[in-house]
Amino acid sequence: MTSERPVPAVPTATYRLQLQPGFPFEAAAAAVPYLASLGVSHLHLSPVLEAVPGSPHGYDVVDHARVRAELGGEEGLRALSDTARGHGLGLVVDIVPNHMAMAPRHNRALWEVLREGPKSPYARWFDIDWEAQGGQVLLPVLGGPVGEVLDELRVDGDVLRYYDHAFPLREGTGDLPLPRLLDAQWYRPVWWRLARTELNYRRFFSISELIGVRVEDPEVFDATHGKILQLLREGVLDGLRVDHPDGLADPDAYLARLHAASGGRWTVVEKILAHGEALPDTWPVAGTTGYDALRQVDGLFTDPAGAGELLELYRRFAAPQTDRGGDWAATVR
Repeated sequence: MTSERPVPAVPTATYRLQLQPGFPFEAAAAAVPYLASLGVSHLHLSPVLEAVPGSPHGYDVVDHARVRAELGGEEGLRALSDTARGHGLGLVVDIVPNHMAMAPRHNRALWEVLREGPKSPYARWFDIDWEAQGGQVLLPVLGGPVGEVLDELRVDGDVLRYYDHAFPLREGTGDLPLPRLLDAQWYRPVWWRLARTELNYRRFFSISELIGVRVEDPEVFDATHGKILQLLREGVLDGLRVDHPDGLADPDAYLARLHAASGGRWTVVEKILAHGEALPDTWPVAGTTGYDALRQVDGLFTDPAGAGELLELYRRFAAPQTDRGGDWAATVR
């Protein structure tokens, strides 16, 4: 029997669920009665849109227009929402505006960009510097310099393959000798180590498998937020948690657009505030996801006496005893 409690418009407490193929919407729904008994008001779901197959986290989105099939699809999400509401719980969902998966064989938009280049209608989606690297997107996927692994690349019809990687071939280039074929593409597979110095697309921190998305473009915003906004309007979802807004070109403008498009729905951001830093007043959000509070909690429950021991262990690891702690300028860099 359910309690039929009304869902609060503003969460009083959330319980985060990490969705993955081994814990889909159906499993989350089965846990709802227990979670409701804890006294939370909302479930906080990890990303629910289509991601790289098998992804254990879902932050590597490949299609913003579909709810992830491996989790049970849109039908499964709606069923979870109905079950949650029957127990007086709402749903807050994680959204990932900053990046998508750099996985062309799963990311159709990226596949088209690599096949058609800057003239592709999807080219405006991604933060790529087409003037660098001779107009080719560097793909740091090779196990060594291209000359050393050339025989590991193979042409399969209109696709270039490298182990589990697959890339589209530019029209009319499939019969070229391999070195010329590589020169003729809108991309160039390179040694993975070159990502440190020569990458010409924006990524998530140092993770080359996640490519930056230009949500500052209104057309890209609409295309990448349409499904989530529909689910909000239809009452399937109740609130949003925005992943990594600091990675965006203009967080202020993005959050203002999101606020307007969502009708002012309850939204929090993954903003990691430094000591003494305040959340920007211009951001129309309810607050952060709590890293700042967690820092206080960690400080309370961490024994400061352990700091000296950890420092000593680090110095022993980082440099010989005679080096008085190592070259700290180099370490900092």
